Amino acid sequence: MKVVRHPVSVKLETKLGVIEEREGSQMKKRDGASAFVLTVGLALIGICRNAHSQCGMDTQKPNEPVEFVVSGGYVKMPVGAFLLIRKNTAIGAIHLTKLIPGGTEMEGKSSFETYFQGDGTGSLTAVGVAKQTGDLDLQPLKGPGRGLWIYQPGQNLVHIGKWPFLFAAPNLMGMSPVSTFHGPGDHGYEFAPTSACNVSEINAHDKRLRWFRFDANASVTLPLADLPK
Repeated sequence: MKVVRHPVSVKLETKLGVIEEREGSQMKKRDGASAFVLTVGLALIGICRNAHSQCGMDTQKPNEPVEFVVSGGYVKMPVGAFLLIRKNTAIGAIHLTKLIPGGTEMEGKSSFETYFQGDGTGSLTAVGVAKQTGDLDLQPLKGPGRGLWIYQPGQNLVHIGKWPFLFAAPNLMGMSPVSTFHGPGDHGYEFAPTSACNVSEINAHDKRLRWFRFDANASVTLPLADLPK
């Protein structure tokens, strides 16, 4: 799937405050004045380490953690394991199928697979499930100098059904959907990390699932070994 980038304004926040505001490919101040230097909070960088799990094809170094991290309104995802998203009666799922780190924590490439079911059954294998695949490519920042029209080329938008979400790094998904009508925050979406590596393993009704909403002050580490499918 090739996703076309649209000129929408998106704000990504962490507990350190607003870190960026995009309007198309240009970086501007919130008040519409001169563009500003993109500053990435250290707390955000700290949760952008390489994804670890590859669901039976694990190639990480010994003793590296295998986990999800929910922090600052983002979810850091390991390769392979599914993240569930729900709102009202609709449910979606996404997992990364490949990760190629870049030159910094915020750069690199990844591939993804998403599923969406809006009929209220909670089943992601039933007839009518919308499946999409695609690639992310977060490239080095560009611009004619510090503070002047800095932008990030590449592709960082994912659609889970009709829900659009931005990635701040190849394995770091924002918990607030893309919208021209509101900024980042809790807009009714809930997220549940799982240990499932195949969509057929997912039980969206499992009472052991831990559902999280957008919280800029939250920071929770969830080892795959402790998560249900």
